Amino acid sequence: MNFGILIGIALAIAVIASVAAWINTQIIIKELTAIKEKLGIEKSGSKTSLFDNDLDSN
Repeated sequence: MNFGILIGIALAIAVIASVAAWINTQIIIKELTAIKEKLGIEKSGSKTSLFDNDLDSN
């Protein structure tokens, strides 16, 4: 089998797998949002960041 064809097939499988993983992540996020609404958990405020107290920003 030609090496180029093998690489092409591997790349196609990798792209399909990454799209499937992205779709799965979106489904999980939607389910978690629904669970949070049922439990009455509100969206948290801004997340703290390492750069919030950056000394160089003055």
